[in-house]
Amino acid sequence: MEYVAFFILIVMAVYTFVKKDLGRVGCDIQIGKKETLLGIFFGGLIGFYDGVFGPGSGSLLLFIFVRYFGFDFLNASASAKLVNLGTFSAALIFFIPSGNVLWGIGGVVAVCNIAGSIAGVFLALRYGSGFIRIFFLILLVFLIGRMGVSIFL
Repeated sequence: MEYVAFFILIVMAVYTFVKKDLGRVGCDIQIGKKETLLGIFFGGLIGFYDGVFGPGSGSLLLFIFVRYFGFDFLNASASAKLVNLGTFSAALIFFIPSGNVLWGIGGVVAVCNIAGSIAGVFLALRYGSGFIRIFFLILLVFLIGRMGVSIFL
């Protein structure tokens, strides 16, 4: 699965870099059967990926919202955060009864995640979709680098 995720992250980075206007401005799309089926397909795919593997699922969501559903990076980022909240909550509901939750580590991660989200929201609202696009590309480069080291070294 790591090889697939690694390849997908590279494709996302190259595509976003090449398509200079991608996600700068949102566009209105009609929601029909095609979009509904794409939503179900990508929702199931990301749910499976997030449950089995996890890293990069937020970036994948962000890219899908921008590429396939016409979101700008600002709205895609906000929407991806909401979907991630749902997936994390579902995971907690699943793992709490079995006692497989590391509350101390999870608490620290949650506090850092909240602090990072507040800082990210401030920057996103101040600088807009263009800033998020650049930050998204930088994040992809770091994810690709980290996964590359993990896979090949």
